[in-house]
Amino acid sequence: MLTYIDSNIFLYAVLYDDERAQRCRHVLSGIVDGKIEAVTSALTWDEFTHVVEKVLDRPAAVLQGERFLHFPRLLFQPCTTDVLIRAQQVRTTTSLGARDSIHAASALIAGTRTLISEDRDFDGIPKLNRRSAG
Repeated sequence: MLTYIDSNIFLYAVLYDDERAQRCRHVLSGIVDGKIEAVTSALTWDEFTHVVEKVLDRPAAVLQGERFLHFPRLLFQPCTTDVLIRAQQVRTTTSLGARDSIHAASALIAGTRTLISEDRDFDGIPKLNRRSAG
């Protein structure tokens, strides 16, 4: 079953070293090991590298961005016009912001109904079931 991975799973795994970060690393290990069939949006690279640069620095963002693009077994949903049209529909009918609407639309267009995220804003989004990394 294909599962959508939100950008915050990657961010917690790289930036922090608490219990939540460990749970996020466990999810990422599941992808690498082939236990989780995963997809994320091409937008995730932008969010991920932007935040890594803000929290750490540019060299770290460049390095982590490269690693992210070569993440084993991770599929990328392109940010197409169809995704943006669906994102607009999601944004119109929910309280999600623009980027989260793109994530939700990407998950739906990729054909998944499960989204792993630490962001509770995804709770209650029609046709998507959010679960945390734990």
